[in-house]
Amino acid sequence: MDIAEIRRIKAIEIMHENALDELSFAMCLGKDESQIASLMLPNSKKTISDSLARLMEQTFSKPKLWLDQVEGGDQPQGPSYDLFG
Repeated sequence: MDIAEIRRIKAIEIMHENALDELSFAMCLGKDESQIASLMLPNSKKTISDSLARLMEQTFSKPKLWLDQVEGGDQPQGPSYDLFG
């Protein structure tokens, strides 16, 4: 699995954790809904950039580089804070 797919899956995980649709997710990030929607499509040619990945992590209180890690990987996982938890 490449970094683009890992980031897409983890971004969708953030949306589900926080019960957000694409519009709400985009609004939290200050981005356009169509931009976010195109990033979330499977096999999309558009990918989540490094800067957008860091913005997602910061906005939703995830540790730095969380979006780049596969669950159960060798890298330590920091605490996860649910936005509405």
